[in-house]
Amino acid sequence: MMNGKAFNNLIVIENGKLNTYLLDNKNVWEVGRPTKDTKPDIPCHSGTVSRRHGRFENMDGIWFYLDNNGKNGTVYNDRHIDAGRNGRIKPIMLSDGDVLIFGGGEHAAINSRTIWSMFSTRYYSSNWSVVETADKGIIVISDGNNVTRCENPVKGTVIEQEQGIAIYMGNITYLLGEARLINDI
Repeated sequence: MMNGKAFNNLIVIENGKLNTYLLDNKNVWEVGRPTKDTKPDIPCHSGTVSRRHGRFENMDGIWFYLDNNGKNGTVYNDRHIDAGRNGRIKPIMLSDGDVLIFGGGEHAAINSRTIWSMFSTRYYSSNWSVVETADKGIIVISDGNNVTRCENPVKGTVIEQEQGIAIYMGNITYLLGEARLINDI
């Protein structure tokens, strides 16, 4: 949050590339695999993502994710999104920090064929830095005011601090704001 205003963002990581989408720029954002016939707002290039995988939609000022129940599905906060009654699409109300993994099946593991994303109400610029974190059983992140130690982090671990954020993805970690990796542990 900046100046008391929420900035509804979607942070998306696919194949080592991070993109941030400011959702408030429009009311509906389509998620899917681009083809010559489909041009989704949030393109996911993995073959495990459907052409029309789902969408983010603002309904009366509240953001929802609506999954189109594709073959490889979506995992929301570690739970597979199932179809609603009679196969209907059921909206999922989003909250700050919610994580969605597109295209990973019922028990989505984060890998090169899945897309990791996080809904956030904090403002994030696009000036992310990337640091090498391969073979680290412990990572320590500091924003100058706070220090967070994370033992045996799993891919997709988010460390959010007052002045920054870190997203651990195994071999690399994305950093923004004042967040820094401390190597001496």
